[in-house]
Amino acid sequence: MRIYISASWKKRVLVRELAETLRAHNHEVFDFTDPECRRNHETPPEMFPEQFDPVKHIYSQYLNRKEWRNAVNENREAIKWADLIILLLPCGIDATADWALGIGMGKHSIIVGYPDKGDRSEVHLWADALLNSVEEVVPWLEAHMANKKTG
Repeated sequence: MRIYISASWKKRVLVRELAETLRAHNHEVFDFTDPECRRNHETPPEMFPEQFDPVKHIYSQYLNRKEWRNAVNENREAIKWADLIILLLPCGIDATADWALGIGMGKHSIIVGYPDKGDRSEVHLWADALLNSVEEVVPWLEAHMANKKTG
């Protein structure tokens, strides 16, 4: 299965560990934190520390960076390629948008974890599964793939 992992850059260690685990179970994985997966240079938030401020910036100009355009286009292509999108919570709007794009493309999805206290999103019900931890991903995939073969 081809899998796209969507998450916050703050979870880069967990993303890499999950990608390695999934690869060990014969899945192909697009891990946005892994330079081996990317054609373009990675763009972690610390590369662009200046936060958007509507007093100082015009949003369209603030966003108009080649690095960001390349990253979002590459992510979109990887989402098209994937069979399954895994969203790791909590995360920000970019990771959620990638997951939602996959849903809109008809991809299967799993959400792992919980939003921050006080947050919720009913659209998470679009996911095929809501799992508590990354340790549940491989067993879910094995059961899902077995059901696909027999169903």
